[in-house]
Amino acid sequence: MESTLGAGIVIAEALQNQLAWLENVWLWITFLGDPKILFLFYFPAAYYASRRVGIAVLWISLITEWLNLIFKWFLFGDRPFWWVHESGYYSQAPAQVHQFPSSCETGPGSPSGHCMITGAALWPIMTALSSQVATRARSCCHSTLLGAVLGWLMTPRVPMERELSFYGLIALALMLGTSLIYWTLFTLGLDLSWSISLAFKWCERPEWIHMDSRPFASLSRDSGAALGLGIALHSPCYAQVRRAQLGNGQKIACLVLAMGLLGPLDWLGHPPQISLFYIFNFLKYTLWPCLVLALVPWAVHMFSAQEAPPIHSS
Repeated sequence: MESTLGAGIVIAEALQNQLAWLENVWLWITFLGDPKILFLFYFPAAYYASRRVGIAVLWISLITEWLNLIFKWFLFGDRPFWWVHESGYYSQAPAQVHQFPSSCETGPGSPSGHCMITGAALWPIMTALSSQVATRARSCCHSTLLGAVLGWLMTPRVPMERELSFYGLIALALMLGTSLIYWTLFTLGLDLSWSISLAFKWCERPEWIHMDSRPFASLSRDSGAALGLGIALHSPCYAQVRRAQLGNGQKIACLVLAMGLLGPLDWLGHPPQISLFYIFNFLKYTLWPCLVLALVPWAVHMFSAQEAPPIHSS
């Protein structure tokens, strides 16, 4: 692992010192690969393009993020911004790298959430896009059948609509399962807060360390999203728009309105008390699917119905 981290430091030095003009590009790529952006942008964008793909993105996001949290507790991966100081390899010649707000995360470094979570959640989107390309580029019936078969094999199978209790049990299972694993490891003498201590010790600016990078923040996000998905699918607003065929203009309006609501909701106050933050984060991500699946499409559909001119019989 030291050799991998060392190679990463070498690459970071080269990028920061020789290609400094690409700094904003790499920061933007890092932002787009953040697992939290799956909930903020990729999930609503995918849902308004395809209902099944959007729900698959949400399911895969919350399951893989929960698995990523558990794996981090067992793998004890360092993050580069504290490893360069703790390892001792750079005591004689300090590494010429600098930190960013996005690099000061408090959780262990491996497995990477950007790779594991975002990569897995974007799989149904890429599968749907490749299926569309194959369908439009077909030249004969054989290629049509082969595009169809591969698309069916690669499309992830996720629950679409179940009883509300199913989603509540999923949220409860995520919380109880995590608590059981946490307290078991704690009882065995493992300090699962070691990465938080190192982050506060070596991050250049304390204000760069946010509570939403703590390990249990992802748990509150995932369990809240699972419960919110069930509430949204069983809401009266969703029942009214479930069979509605929204046009492209309406879908774009849904995405714009959802982004306008989800952005401020994401930046809404962060309570300083960690317990209140977890509760607030859970409630926020419970509301998230309700806005995307039910409230926003219902509002756009009702507004469009009012704006439509009346049909006069001849």
